[in-house]
Amino acid sequence: MLKVTYIDFHEKPDSPVHSGWYITDANGVMIGNGHCYEDQASGIRALIALF
Repeated sequence: MLKVTYIDFHEKPDSPVHSGWYITDANGVMIGNGHCYEDQASGIRALIALF
């Protein structure tokens, strides 16, 4: 099962990794290239587009 999950990375100013909404599997592992979505709705639209 895939879902849209908010992941907080506790960012450092120069970090390339950003907190945000990601498509993850049931275990919370990011799917694909780990694209960060602007909001939950954007992530859900992208998830629906996969199917």
